[in-house]
Amino acid sequence: MTKLTVLSFLLSISFYALAQDPLLTQKTGNLNHFNPALVGVQSDFGVQLNYRNQWPKLTGNSELVSVLANYNFSDDLGVGLELKSDVYGIWSTSNLKANVNYHKIFGNVETRYGISLGLGQQFYDLDRFRFEEQISPVTGFVNPTSELYEHSHIRYFILDMGVASYYKGFLLGAGTQQVNEPNKSLSDTETSLPIRWVGTLAYMKEFDQLNLAAMATIQHQSEFSIIETQVFGQYKCFKLGLGHHQNFGNFYNTDFMSASAGIQFDKFSIGYSHDTDPLDRDVPSLGGNHQVTAAWYIKGLKKETGMSKLLSVLM
Repeated sequence: MTKLTVLSFLLSISFYALAQDPLLTQKTGNLNHFNPALVGVQSDFGVQLNYRNQWPKLTGNSELVSVLANYNFSDDLGVGLELKSDVYGIWSTSNLKANVNYHKIFGNVETRYGISLGLGQQFYDLDRFRFEEQISPVTGFVNPTSELYEHSHIRYFILDMGVASYYKGFLLGAGTQQVNEPNKSLSDTETSLPIRWVGTLAYMKEFDQLNLAAMATIQHQSEFSIIETQVFGQYKCFKLGLGHHQNFGNFYNTDFMSASAGIQFDKFSIGYSHDTDPLDRDVPSLGGNHQVTAAWYIKGLKKETGMSKLLSVLM
């Protein structure tokens, strides 16, 4: 009965994940996923790595890996390239996106604009599915299956856009992912990936060796929304953060907390965050959500603009 319960739960989160983008606690772990306009803010030449593991104690849990590289030219134009893979249950999604961003200063207002165009692939792997005939009373799912099936996948284009402005410590940003709402269905019935809207308001206050920042983010996709409020502090190279997250939608309406810690140097950073998903309250053995990010700023951090200083404090 336990196996059947876990299998039913796994299938439910798999179909839920089809219609939603993964939500990342550490926004600077993959800026292109957060707002395409912010790619290249922290460094003129850098690489960001991001790994997210949701419910690690559950077989077939969600695991996301992304790599984002960026390069800024001398004429305020920058480019980026993102590779992202997300596996959940029997489903696997991979994206390859190219980013173009532009930086402009109007008086005391720093603005950025970004657009990303990519190719996505949705794939289901039935090798990860479990049938009754595979169950061994002693060792579990070890027997082969006689079921015949074919692997299937679909490819689609993705268009993302974003804009951000900075003025005297304040950052205001807006982003839209998959504006074209691509069809991800593997059958004749069309299933579109809905637009994800992201709005951000952040503020940073600088002291002698201490920087404090706060960020409020709202994300909406289809019938699901989340409001996040996060505070961060950086003393010399050490960073700490706390966050409160409120979910709204047809799936569950509840809140949860997150905590993060990291170190930030001129050419390297690493961070870790943990949050307890609302479902962990009912099933404590799931293990929560874990996210690890690392970045190599090949040309070193950009320290000449307020927007780059603010993003370096955030996680």
